[in-house]
Amino acid sequence: MSSGANPSTKKRKLKGRNPPCPDRATISWKEEEIHNLVRDMGFLPEWGAQFPTPGATAMDAPPGHITLYAGFFREGNFRLPMTKFTADVLTYYSLHISQINTIGLPCVTHFEFICRANRVEPTFEMFNVFYTVSYTGGFYSFNSRTGGVIPCSSNPPKSLHDWK
Repeated sequence: MSSGANPSTKKRKLKGRNPPCPDRATISWKEEEIHNLVRDMGFLPEWGAQFPTPGATAMDAPPGHITLYAGFFREGNFRLPMTKFTADVLTYYSLHISQINTIGLPCVTHFEFICRANRVEPTFEMFNVFYTVSYTGGFYSFNSRTGGVIPCSSNPPKSLHDWK
C-alpha cells in the first residue's frame, strides 16, 4: 500500500458518533411481493417477517424487528441467518445492516464467496485490506481500496435502481 499504513487498524471516522438513520422513503411493496420473497428466500416462520403497514418507512419496523431491503437478498446474495463474517464486518464498522446500501452488501458477500471458494476463512482484517467504507446518499457502502491493492472484483455493480 502506498501510504504504508495498515488499513486493518484504521477505524471509520464516525466511530463513536450516532450513525445516520435508515431511509425515510415510503415502502411501496405489494403484499404478494413480500410473501414471495419470504417463500423464495426460505424465511422461517419464527423469524416473524411482516408486511409493512401502509405509508410505513424503513424506520417504522415494529419493536423487535428490523428492516431488510429485498435488494439485499436478490442482488446482494444475502441470506438469513447472517454469516459470522458479515456480522464481523458490520460490528467492526459499528453499522447496522439497514444502513448499508445494496451495492455495499455484495462487496461483503462476494468477498466471502471468493475466500470460501479458495478454502480460506474470511476475516474482517482481510476484507479491510481490499475495501474501505464510504458514506453517500444516507447509506454506507464499501469501495475497493486504491494504491497498490488489486481489486477483488473486476466489474463491480455501479448502481441498482429501486432497491429500497
